[in-house]
Amino acid sequence: MVFIPTVTYVPTPPTQASLEAQELARDIEDAIVRYQDEHPSVRQEDVQQALQLARSRAGAGSGRRQEIVVALIVGLTLLAGLGTLFFFLR
Repeated sequence: MVFIPTVTYVPTPPTQASLEAQELARDIEDAIVRYQDEHPSVRQEDVQQALQLARSRAGAGSGRRQEIVVALIVGLTLLAGLGTLFFFLR
């Protein structure tokens, strides 16, 4: 019988946001509430999409793009390595 230890998840404590970040968060929350009051038909999905757009336009979305590029490079490298391996094994 093989013993496989379980790994317990220990969440990292959230970092303390700066005063500027907290103020900006309150301003964003207020803007969303005002918009929802003026446009009662707005859906929660619209709010989420607007936040994603704002993040990407503010430069915060570049991390996701970098992850995709790294995954693509790793995948192409593995493909080239396997292609080379199969070529020489024939």
